[in-house]
Amino acid sequence: MEDQINAAEKSKSIFAEICQWSGAVFGILFGIGFLLAEVEKNDLKSLQWWKPITALVAGAAVSAHGSNVVNNKRTAELTALLVRSTNSASELPIAKSPEYSDLLEDSDNQ
Repeated sequence: MEDQINAAEKSKSIFAEICQWSGAVFGILFGIGFLLAEVEKNDLKSLQWWKPITALVAGAAVSAHGSNVVNNKRTAELTALLVRSTNSASELPIAKSPEYSDLLEDSDNQ
């Protein structure tokens, strides 16, 4: 059971990994690219900061989405494991205990 829990905690999604890495790499590359392009066109006083900042924020959003997908997948795997273990525990046979009755105390057949 412990190995199933560890496997569920370490589960990954290929597309989520791609989102995380591409968001980080392309966000930084586009941010630096826009910054260098604006520096070449203008002097630093009239620099349009919104382009490189937008690229960095968009890359961070894509990367965060990938991280969210990984966490959702792990949560779904752990929840499925919990449901399976709860269902299998409910199917276990219950040993019958002898029934106790207060009626025997009052009767003559003790």
